[in-house]
Amino acid sequence: MGTVVFMHGMGHDQNREYWKAWGEKLLPHLIQRGLDPSYIQFNGIYYYDLVPQPGEGWQRLSSIFKRNVLSHFKQELWEHMVRGGNPTLFLGRGPLEALVNLVVDNFGDIFSYLLDDETHQRVNNRFYAVLKQVPGPVTLVAYSLGSMVAFCALPKSSQPVEKLKHFITLGSPIFWFRKWLSQRVVLSKRPTLAHWTNLAGRMDVACPHLVGFSTCGADSNIECELEKYNPVKGHLAYFSDPEALALLASAVVKQWH
Repeated sequence: MGTVVFMHGMGHDQNREYWKAWGEKLLPHLIQRGLDPSYIQFNGIYYYDLVPQPGEGWQRLSSIFKRNVLSHFKQELWEHMVRGGNPTLFLGRGPLEALVNLVVDNFGDIFSYLLDDETHQRVNNRFYAVLKQVPGPVTLVAYSLGSMVAFCALPKSSQPVEKLKHFITLGSPIFWFRKWLSQRVVLSKRPTLAHWTNLAGRMDVACPHLVGFSTCGADSNIECELEKYNPVKGHLAYFSDPEALALLASAVVKQWH
């Protein structure tokens, strides 16, 4: 018996049971790889209600954040190119503004968690509460912003999350936000003793394949191409693209037993 716990990304959604749809999509791929469905449980961590909602003050700050973040991201891209890197490895064929616009639409989620102490602790407490109540061993599948929350919360737990067996990050934007994350956690240290798998689409505006550039690096890295031209669509494809679901299922099964 084991539990797959999902952690959502950024955005605003009132569906607290979003994880059920993700579990339904993943389950057939797990069964195909030999897992008995009677031994698999799904659950999820929901925290939209703990961050500012649209119209609660973050919109008037978004223009300031956008200027700061755009400047920061452009500097990152410039330094990468100076080192001889290919900018398409960062952005695919999409403009830098595509990432910034995606982020600005959800600034309340990201920056309230990273910069506001009260929100940070409330989200972390929700994280700990769910992991405490679900039966282990636990496979934690953290998507997008959820991967940053998990990366911050896991090392700060007053007690080691012993039931956590496998930590999987999907579409993680840790690289882009390491400047702010480093104010909350030591990125060079492992977030958990559990096996860490990083699943990254190469055409993903969040640049999850660069997670190891700014952290201690995952134990296992899986790269795939979920989108050929649009990096924003690539970031949104992890729970709809059959290849992504198959790769995720294989990663889960590999560490299940």
